[in-house]
Amino acid sequence: MAVSRLMGSLLAMLAVLSLLSSPVSATRSLGGNCGLENGFYHHSCPNVESIIFQSMIASFNKDNTVAPGVLRLAYHDCFVRGCDASVLLDGPGLVEKNSTINVGLHGFEAIDAAKEAVEEACPGVVSCSDVLQFAVRDTVILTGGQGWTVPAGRRDGKVSKESEVAANLMTSDKNVPVLLEAFQKKGLSASQMVALAGAHTIGQAACINFDDRLHGKSVDPTLPAHFAADLKKKCPIAGITSTSVNLDLVSPKKFDTQYFKNIINKLGLLTSDQSMLDDSRTSGHVDVNTDASKFNSNFASAMVAMSKIDVLTGNQGEIRRQCRFAN
Repeated sequence: MAVSRLMGSLLAMLAVLSLLSSPVSATRSLGGNCGLENGFYHHSCPNVESIIFQSMIASFNKDNTVAPGVLRLAYHDCFVRGCDASVLLDGPGLVEKNSTINVGLHGFEAIDAAKEAVEEACPGVVSCSDVLQFAVRDTVILTGGQGWTVPAGRRDGKVSKESEVAANLMTSDKNVPVLLEAFQKKGLSASQMVALAGAHTIGQAACINFDDRLHGKSVDPTLPAHFAADLKKKCPIAGITSTSVNLDLVSPKKFDTQYFKNIINKLGLLTSDQSMLDDSRTSGHVDVNTDASKFNSNFASAMVAMSKIDVLTGNQGEIRRQCRFAN
């Protein structure tokens, strides 16, 4: 269905989410002492979510790859210095964007556009870190997934260091024990890690991200022969960065449960994905998330949990006027 035909129903969904974020809930802090609230902008910028949503529709219509791009930005932001929009900052100096791990990030222009639209309506009120979290929710809706209520009140960091990226972000060649340790350090459980991995239901990965499975001493024996042969045609030698492969072979542009079904069928593209089937701490969660209603619920809950990692609130940080630069 075309995005234009979805607008009415999606805006209605946002209206429902707005009702969930009523002034009553806005008085209650969520997630312990993190300081975030549902309905944080109810009085200061009441139309912020619809403004961002309309901007994301426009960006998505121009280039639908902004959906997986923006979705990936959330993880790469929150795992380094917390959810403070540090991944959005440009220089001077080497910032998070400059890390080799972050070289393929995109969707920055969509966040810039959303922030600009919000600034026109409510100058100096809504942080870039909150804009990003609202936009992430919207990309899931725009690709066929279900939305959730986004707690807000984050403020923006002023620092972004390339040197901090590698120690906090896991590369795709890592297996479950390493991944679990990294996620647990951020306060996230095994079940939340698996649900968040479901973001790979949309988007692509460059060949270099699964070189370990094709171009080591031997082909990964867990790869079905036909799958390995197909991948080798697309990625014939190691180190290719210019060619990408769909993370979900079946429905790469639709936010659905096919990613988990692929893993069960040993068609997970990345080591970090496929290894979840082989570890008792994660395999059951892979199976659970093949159910659409459970996945939608689990993903929403995990995204909210991730969005609370080491946030700046109150008088901490700042409200950036532009997302690429500290004030």
